[in-house]
Amino acid sequence: MKRIITVSAFVSFLLVGCQFNESGTLDTSKLKEIEMNDVTDTQKERMPIIYQAPSVKEGLSAIPFKMTLPEILPFNAEPFQPPTINDMSHDGKQLMVEFKTSSKSNSGKSIILMITAINSEVESDHSSSEGVKLSSDVIAFYTNKSLSFHLDGVSYTVTYMNDEIPKEQHKNEIIDIAKQIIEQ
Repeated sequence: MKRIITVSAFVSFLLVGCQFNESGTLDTSKLKEIEMNDVTDTQKERMPIIYQAPSVKEGLSAIPFKMTLPEILPFNAEPFQPPTINDMSHDGKQLMVEFKTSSKSNSGKSIILMITAINSEVESDHSSSEGVKLSSDVIAFYTNKSLSFHLDGVSYTVTYMNDEIPKEQHKNEIIDIAKQIIEQ
């Protein structure tokens, strides 16, 4: 009986931990639209609709694709801020989601980590970037302070600003961050 309860609790945890909106469009029911009062109606039609989620959890559950944020960061970080979600197509189907965190310390330069996800394939010029194998089927492209890759119909860019460490250490740390995202 104890084993059944443990297994049931584990399955429930997995289901809650993997929640995301499977409708194929953004669920705006718990999001706050950011008003753009200083633009014309014509400009509004060309600009994305911008939403702010009340929490990281509600932001992740509003988007129509599964996304995992890294849990182990190579610096003493604040919790991730609730995401900004840009509805590029005004119909909840083409989205750009941004999650940010920064270092807790006030001494020295601030360390910033931003993870951007776009639920479409983004064409990029990789000529000045270095190819990096994240897994057997995911190749990333490393350039200076960012790493970009494509996974399950979503294009990710991890931007990691930490000028306090050597370049090789920076590269290794950003790769470790990205590997946590793909190990869903």
